[in-house]
Parts: sequence; structure tokens; C-alpha cells
Amino acid sequence: MNLKYSSDLPYPEIIVEENLQEAKMLMPNYSGVAGELTAILTYSFQSYITLNLSDVRKAIEGIAQTEMHHHELLGTTITKLGGFPVMGARQYWNGSFVNYTLDPKKYLQQNIVAEENAIRNYEHTILNLTSPSVKMLLERIILDEQVHIDDFKELLQTL
Repeated sequence: MNLKYSSDLPYPEIIVEENLQEAKMLMPNYSGVAGELTAILTYSFQSYITLNLSDVRKAIEGIAQTEMHHHELLGTTITKLGGFPVMGARQYWNGSFVNYTLDPKKYLQQNIVAEENAIRNYEHTILNLTSPSVKMLLERIILDEQVHIDDFKELLQTL
């Protein structure tokens, strides 16, 4: 198995002026229902319950770490834009956002759908942004999300 967890390309430096509107646009990606915080905690849950599939567990942990890095990058960017990276977008984050599916085949399939949704959400956000460096950041994060889709598909083939 040849899983990567993230693209080899570097993340761009974020150079922005204060723009609270753009900070608000990033909040759903940061900690919304389908955002990075939900991905981190969903993948953490999945790694805790996947004791008998060590390759799957290791991969999910690696992907969760990449999602944590995305969360950090978005939180820092929101702050640079003059916003506050609180754990909630249009509503406050809560544990019901986590996918608690127990069957590895099912949750890997659902993870693929979730990563595809994340990509669509990032693409939609990019269309509404004006800051070139923030657009570049989201485009770079999309590359990782595509790697995650490929990883989950490869893991599914092993089950």
C-alpha cells in the first residue's frame, strides 16, 4: 500500500490585508458541519474504533493529522484577515456533526463522499474570494483532499 496523506507541494505564504468578509467565508471550511474540525474528529473516532485493521487505522490517523494542519492554516488565515477562528460557522460546532459509522467499508465510502463535498465547498469559497494568497491556500488544500480520496479508495480495496 502506497498512501501519502498529503500532496508534496508546499503550502503558500498567506499575505493579506484585513478583510472580515473573507474571514467569515472561511468559517464553514474551518469548523462547519462539513469542515476541517468535523473531519478531524470523525477520523479520530474512526481510528479509535479500528483496532483490528492496523493499516486502515494508521492511514486514518495520518489523514487526520493532515486535516489538523488544514485547520491550523485556516485558523491562522482567519485571524490574519481580522476574524476570530471560533469553533462554529453559521452555528456552533457540536458532536452530532461527527460520522459515527462503525463498519469500515461504510465509513471509508462515506469519507470519500465527505472529501468530495469538502472539495466542492472549497471550490465554491474560492469563487467568492478576492485574496490571491487565500485562493492559493484553498487550492493547495484541495490537492490534499484529493489525495485523501485516493487513499480511502485504496483502503477500500484492501477490505
